[in-house]
Amino acid sequence: MSTPHVLASNGALSIRSPLKPTVNGQRTFDRLHLIDDKKRFTPNLSDQISAWGLRNAGFDYNLVAVFGSQSTGKSTLLNQLFGTNFDVMDNSKRQQTTKGIWMCRDRDKNILVMDVEGTDGRERGEDKDFERKSALFSLASSEVLIINLWDHQVGLHQGANIGLLKTVFEVNLALFGHKSQENANPRTLLLFVIRDHIGTTPFANLQEMLTADMQHIWDTLSKPAELKDRKLKDYFDLSFTALPHKFFAAKEFESDVRVLRSCFTDKSRNDFVFKPAYHKRIPADGIAFYMKDIWEQVQRNKDLDLPMQQELLAHSRCDEISAGALAEFNDQAKPEKCQIMAGKVISGFGVMMRAWRSQALSRYDREAERYHQEIYKRKRADLVERLDSTLSLPFFRQIQNIHNDVLVSFKAEIDMGLNIAGYNFADFNGPCENAVARFIDEAREAVITEGDPTWQWADELQLLKKDIQAVIDQLCEDRRKVIIGVGILTAVSVGAVMASAATGS
Repeated sequence: MSTPHVLASNGALSIRSPLKPTVNGQRTFDRLHLIDDKKRFTPNLSDQISAWGLRNAGFDYNLVAVFGSQSTGKSTLLNQLFGTNFDVMDNSKRQQTTKGIWMCRDRDKNILVMDVEGTDGRERGEDKDFERKSALFSLASSEVLIINLWDHQVGLHQGANIGLLKTVFEVNLALFGHKSQENANPRTLLLFVIRDHIGTTPFANLQEMLTADMQHIWDTLSKPAELKDRKLKDYFDLSFTALPHKFFAAKEFESDVRVLRSCFTDKSRNDFVFKPAYHKRIPADGIAFYMKDIWEQVQRNKDLDLPMQQELLAHSRCDEISAGALAEFNDQAKPEKCQIMAGKVISGFGVMMRAWRSQALSRYDREAERYHQEIYKRKRADLVERLDSTLSLPFFRQIQNIHNDVLVSFKAEIDMGLNIAGYNFADFNGPCENAVARFIDEAREAVITEGDPTWQWADELQLLKKDIQAVIDQLCEDRRKVIIGVGILTAVSVGAVMASAATGS
């Protein structure tokens, strides 16, 4: 019996889809044909991420893929390790079972598992295009790439996929672009799983042979001048494990697979495989967009610059999240905005708008803060600007409506006072002060962001004071005319009496 050795060189929710039984009676999630054998990327990944209960997981998930020759038991290994339900080979036929790339979720952990079509299959013959593209896609997407191979394949150029690994390594330099700064390179763990290990060749020797092969591949790569000093360990960690024969040592195989599974699920283990350095830092709700873009780039045979792809994803997702937050805000504010534009003062306008604005920003932050920080912050500032622009017109109309409402109330109060006998014009001071105080209180309540000059109402207050003074001036003028009119009438009446008296005499 061989014991798994996983020794990295660095020491190193939503609605769930219906669970259904696997062949061995375990419960598992639905699988998804991510990329079919015609090289078409599924449009259903985003919905499936939600169905798997991972849409709101943020960075709390991991992604592993398996890579290796056809008919080496890759799907069987994944089903045993992760409780997935990938199709497995019929031993009596030994023909291709995995076509394209399939994805499934681990039975109880936030682990996404990709089952990649085997290499060197007779079904594709000399067409090596798909296996190269799928290997490149897997490397760009996964934190851990399991390389599954038979014990007797170690040391063989084709059996150990040495040629294909050389291509993958070579393109990896283009994958991450030439912009990577020192100590900031994205990393991937290559986990070699040596199958049917019977101990004829000691495990340590197999590990040494594979390490030497990987180093030889890297040393003989054609590297750009600016990357000629980069080492294999700058981009990859290598880990190794061996498993006994699945049929001839079934109990030992199952026992060792359980130990190996703990390396993927138990964070307390020193050989826990999902190190933070391997995570591609794509939030779970952005996986579908990211993978689709990566596959399209691979399909067009373009050099991939993953940092740039991550920035493009951040642009796209942050714009989408921002638009959703703004639309929700507009729907909430629409009834009040209509009333304000019709001239009505909305009680508690500021409280409502501040709350809805805060909700929109909180929604954006919750969904977008996991993306590229510079882009997230820039798009957030854009959202703030758009929210404030949307609020600007109703705010100023609210201030104007307050102005008009205060003025109408002031006029009514003065008119009522004038109808009271003995009303003193000096009593205008009280209503004036009350009107100004009411305007200030209601205007302050309507302010969206305290201290922001965008929400100033001082000019409207000055206009109100002028209008109040104009009302007072008009009332005084009207009063003066009344007094003059009374005086004239009185003089006429006295004159008539005097004339009558004189005539009577």
